[in-house]
Amino acid sequence: MSSYREQARDLTSKVKTALEKREGLDKDYLDIRTKIILARAENNQLLDMLVEAYPEVDDNFSSDSSDNDDSVLDASIGGESTEASVRRKRDYIPLSLAAHDSANHLTKRRRNLGPRENRAEPKQVESLQRDSHGSIILPASIGKGQDEVQIHSLGRVVWDRDAYHTPRYIWTVGFKSTRMCPSLLTNNARCLYSSEILDGGDSPVFQVTAEDMPEKPFRAMSSSGAWKQILDQLTAKGVGVKTHASGPQMYGLSHLGVTKAIQELDDVDKCQKYIRQAWVDDGAESPHATTDDDNPHRASSAANSSVDAAPEASLRRLSVLDSAAAAVANGSMASHPN
Repeated sequence: MSSYREQARDLTSKVKTALEKREGLDKDYLDIRTKIILARAENNQLLDMLVEAYPEVDDNFSSDSSDNDDSVLDASIGGESTEASVRRKRDYIPLSLAAHDSANHLTKRRRNLGPRENRAEPKQVESLQRDSHGSIILPASIGKGQDEVQIHSLGRVVWDRDAYHTPRYIWTVGFKSTRMCPSLLTNNARCLYSSEILDGGDSPVFQVTAEDMPEKPFRAMSSSGAWKQILDQLTAKGVGVKTHASGPQMYGLSHLGVTKAIQELDDVDKCQKYIRQAWVDDGAESPHATTDDDNPHRASSAANSSVDAAPEASLRRLSVLDSAAAAVANGSMASHPN
């Protein structure tokens, strides 16, 4: 009889040890997953910033290079079944491989690039409506249907900080637009989202706020990064939305009428990196507009916007893309500082 009791005690001890070991492994697993999620978020932000800084890269390339949902930590805390957790783990792509694939994809896309958009080539544009004094009437409605955006403020140009403009966009502080999208709180309902550009010091801060969640704004260092947070949460809820969105498009900044209006703001001519878009029959775009002869730096930039006109400039841009892609791959594998 005593031998059975000893065996029972031995088995009980082994089970207890195994359970303790399992708890430790579960904790280690969640800690590692947390670090991976944070690293992936940082990688996403870097990729979004890279896309906006180098618009010659395909607009559809962004931080959502993997369709996998990395919110395993949230799902596990919420009581996800073991089977679902294992299935999610099986589908998970290691971060190092994802970053490597992202960098390779960027390089491959770069090799297939044609001539960069020539902004000196005049484009047809439907200008925003103006009043009898020539001032733009706000709010201004652009787009149609689900893509309709209301522009409430064009903001002001911050020309003396490099991060506030690129060759293609000017991130005007105080810019504000609104659009309707599915609600994060109420199923089968739509909600008004406000997109803003804030003064973040050296770099602009892009903030999107849902009308039904005013206390929880979404912020990022890029417009795409801010909207991607919302789309990721909607996707996790099973709402049928696109997994990628161009930040400038969601903000309304890519609309040519808005581009033209921003180009007419004060101090645009001082934005050294920005390449002014020309318009059809644009004889006198604005009293603030300057010609390329007035700004030799931008004249050089406009000339470089055509690969055929300056192949060496194109080579320099491609070299920068290679370096940036490598930096993204290396940076994304570093652990998050927090």
